[in-house]
Amino acid sequence: MIFPLLLSVFLPAFASAVPRELVARVKESIIPPREWTRQGRAPSHLPIELRIALPQPNFSELERHLYEISDPFHDRYGQHLSQEEVNELVTPHPDSIDQVNEWLASHGLSEEEFSRSPARDWVKVKVPISLAETMLDTEYYVWAHSASGDTIIRTTTYSLPEHLHEHIELVQPTTLFANLRAMRTTFRFDKEVPTTVAANAPPINVPTASGGHVDASCNFTVTITCLQELYNAVGYVPSATIGNKIGITGYLDQFANIQDLQSFFAKQRPDALGSNFTFISINGMRYRVFFNLSLNNYLGGLNNQTPADAGAEANLGMCTIAPSSAEA
Repeated sequence: MIFPLLLSVFLPAFASAVPRELVARVKESIIPPREWTRQGRAPSHLPIELRIALPQPNFSELERHLYEISDPFHDRYGQHLSQEEVNELVTPHPDSIDQVNEWLASHGLSEEEFSRSPARDWVKVKVPISLAETMLDTEYYVWAHSASGDTIIRTTTYSLPEHLHEHIELVQPTTLFANLRAMRTTFRFDKEVPTTVAANAPPINVPTASGGHVDASCNFTVTITCLQELYNAVGYVPSATIGNKIGITGYLDQFANIQDLQSFFAKQRPDALGSNFTFISINGMRYRVFFNLSLNNYLGGLNNQTPADAGAEANLGMCTIAPSSAEA
C-alpha cells in the first residue's frame, strides 16, 4: 500500500515538472490525397522553408472596414485604409508573438534567422528537415504525383506544444499537397487555319446573353465586337449613375498608355475616339524603383506615358475594358 501511495504522490509532481515545450499535441492530421504516393523519407539535410501563421484577432474589424468603404451608400465609401492601418488590424496579439519567439529560440533559432511579414502575422524560417521534424514532432517524406510525376516533400500529420495551439494557426509546408505554380495559357495558334474567314462560314453557336449568334471571325480573333456580341452589348450607351465606375489596377511597372488606347479606338471603336481614362495614384503606397544603379523612393504610383515603357498587361486590360464601356 505504501508504494502505490508514494507513486500517486510523486506522479503528479513529475507531470507538473515536465516542461510545457515537451507536451506536444497533434495540430493537424490528414489522409493523403489519392493522387500522391509516398516514396521514402526526405533527406534530413535538405533545407525546408517553414511558414508559420499567427492568429489575427482583429480580422473581423478589418472585414467591417472593408464592407463600409466598399458600400456606395455608406458615409465612409471610398475612404480606403492605408497599408499601415491594415497591418495594425491584422497584427497578432503580443503574447502570440512572444510565445512563438520563445518556441523558435528553444530550437536554437534567433531573430536574425527568420523573417516576418509587415504585420508580423507570418514568420518564415529556413531549417534542415531534421530540425523541422523535431520542431513539429513529425516525419517528412517524398511524395510523387501519379499523373504528372511531380515530387514534393510533405507530411500527413504534425504536432505543436499544447500551449502554442492558440498562438499558431498553421505551419506549412506540411499537410498541403497542392503544388502551387504559375499557370500558363493553353491556347495555340493553328497555322493551318486561314487568316480570313470565308464569307459563307457559319456563325459560332455558343450561348450568349442575347441568345443570338456570334460572328464566325471570333473563332480566330477576339475583338471588341465579338465581346459585345457575346454579352449583348452591341449599341450599348453607358449611362453613368452614382457609384458606377470601373477601376483597372496596375502593378510591377505596368503602365496603360493613352496614345496606344487612342490608336486602339481608331481601329476598333472609332466612334469612341477621344474617350480617355483618369489616372489615380494610391496615396501612401511606398515602393522602390531601381534605375541606373541608384535607389529612389516614391510615394504614390507612377504614370509613365513613354510609349516604349507601356506595359503589355496594362494595355491589354485598358484596351479591353475601355472600348467596352466608353461613350460614343
